[in-house]
Amino acid sequence: MFRFSGNVIAIMLCWASVGLAQVPYPFDLPTNNFSATLNIDTKQKTVPVHHMLFGLNCNWPEGLYGKTGYNHPSAQKLIRQLEPSSLRFPHGVWSNFYDWESDGRRITDDYKTPYDSAVKGHPDLKYGFDGFNALHQELSFDVVFTWNVNYDSPEKGVRRLIDRRDKNFDVKWIELGNEPFWKTQRSEAISDVDKYIVVAKQHTEVLKKADPDILVSVPVHWRQAITNPWNLEIKKHRFYDAVTLHKHIRNKENRDGAAKTLAAGREMVETGEALRKVFPGRPIWVTEWSVGCGENAISILGMADVYLGMVERPDLFTIADYFQINASHALINYDKKTQTHTRTSYGAAYEIIRDIFEGSERLVSHVESTVLGDKVKAVSADAVFKNGRVTVFAINKTTKAVPLHIFVDGASYTKLLKHQAFSFSNLNELRTFRMEENVLSEVSTVSGTPEGVLLLPPLSLNRFDTSSLHMSGQQNP
Repeated sequence: MFRFSGNVIAIMLCWASVGLAQVPYPFDLPTNNFSATLNIDTKQKTVPVHHMLFGLNCNWPEGLYGKTGYNHPSAQKLIRQLEPSSLRFPHGVWSNFYDWESDGRRITDDYKTPYDSAVKGHPDLKYGFDGFNALHQELSFDVVFTWNVNYDSPEKGVRRLIDRRDKNFDVKWIELGNEPFWKTQRSEAISDVDKYIVVAKQHTEVLKKADPDILVSVPVHWRQAITNPWNLEIKKHRFYDAVTLHKHIRNKENRDGAAKTLAAGREMVETGEALRKVFPGRPIWVTEWSVGCGENAISILGMADVYLGMVERPDLFTIADYFQINASHALINYDKKTQTHTRTSYGAAYEIIRDIFEGSERLVSHVESTVLGDKVKAVSADAVFKNGRVTVFAINKTTKAVPLHIFVDGASYTKLLKHQAFSFSNLNELRTFRMEENVLSEVSTVSGTPEGVLLLPPLSLNRFDTSSLHMSGQQNP
């Protein structure tokens, strides 16, 4: 009864694969049959999945979009197509040089950084706040603002807050600088951790005076998080509401790197747990993150695994902004000549995950699966309640089809399921899609067997929608 519909084969044949370096599969798969079981408990209360976990960073590369940022017509079109629920502005290192009054870059001291020429050599560059503002007025997305503590005085920061509020931005989240733990991202004003703490406190004081409900975050280091000198100095103070984590899981394109990538969700959670030991009670804002071991299917599965890890730990992670839309593990490609955007495999995975989890209520569930190696399960899965139905999301991390058994409140689930999948024919396949294209393909629509067994294609992200499922528990409001 396990068969893939013909349209899956046809679609896979017509999709173009990208020829890239070959990454090996990292585990020796068992010769015997192996499977996975998802146990869903509807009798316990659900937990809301916060929409801020699906935020995005966005850079507009000058070689593609010129020097106008969000003002570029193609940038405007793309954001309207994506309809993001939240964005970070400005993104990355460039927030340290952002002059909000001119919407450009500036340096006003003699502190040397590798970015000096990129700042001083482009005095006409704009971040495109006018375009960003217009998009916000239209789409009403939330914004995580990165403050310029390198060069802005606290008073200028408050003027920025007032200006943004006057432009109808509901400013709730402000991070105090981008990665100032790196010497290359500092200025004379914050040239060491002690100076940074003084400046960060000053900004926090005036921001809280203007609005006590504003939440501020300080950037902390992920390397040796528990013993890192920067973190230990920050730990001595209590003026901030949250800590910012930037976690780029970059693994080598080899067997070991592939194994680590398939366990990327666990690595993200372990980093969060380490930071929680240093900063107890402080929410973690992951305002930059990415994962990969080269351009291949393993990297896409690793990305999905990180999303599952963050969704399953709302006690750790309250904000996450993927890095990024159109550069560095890009969700989107842009053809300057034709002025068209296409969705990458990263972008396809992002849309699948966001559509399932954003705005949902997470059900209590547990996965039992064959262990491949280094405690990596063959299948990761979760279940959510959204729009009146239960949806199951499952990742098959193996190169074989894996049977998935679904149990609800201890009983095998046998109701009709709609099964769609985004799968790869080999480890090194990547595909691109038209922006309007449905990236999921129907695998089969079958009644579950008495054992509630469904088949996950190799190397795949899977979506199962229930036709009906009585919820025994009470959903949170």
